[in-house]
Amino acid sequence: MAITNYERVGKALELLKEGLRPFLERELETRYGKYWITKVVENWKHELSWSEDEDQPHLDVAAILRIMWEQWNEVFRQILGHAERSLVSELREVRNRWAHQRPFSTDDAYRALDSAARLLTAVSAPEASEVERMK
Repeated sequence: MAITNYERVGKALELLKEGLRPFLERELETRYGKYWITKVVENWKHELSWSEDEDQPHLDVAAILRIMWEQWNEVFRQILGHAERSLVSELREVRNRWAHQRPFSTDDAYRALDSAARLLTAVSAPEASEVERMK
């Protein structure tokens, strides 16, 4: 059975999460220290969930993209450019469409995968090549 555009976008978002998380954690720890998560989410209405066996919070792709957006000036602007900031914004919208089970046309799915691949490439994440193959 062929994979749907919705499923393709979901897989790309999973790869985006896996590829961005190490970059995000490294840069935030460099800026704020070991307890960076406390600083990053201090004004969030809802707390992140934590698993019992981990000392790190559960960071889904929505949380990762939100953190990147909100911490852009303090952390990520020094590493990434305006184009990558736009990709973060666009991918937040893609994630919301996907989470609310909205359909993706072939063009929309391709655009989502291309944006994910570009952002992953910008942070030198190996997952970029898998997203490229999915396109």
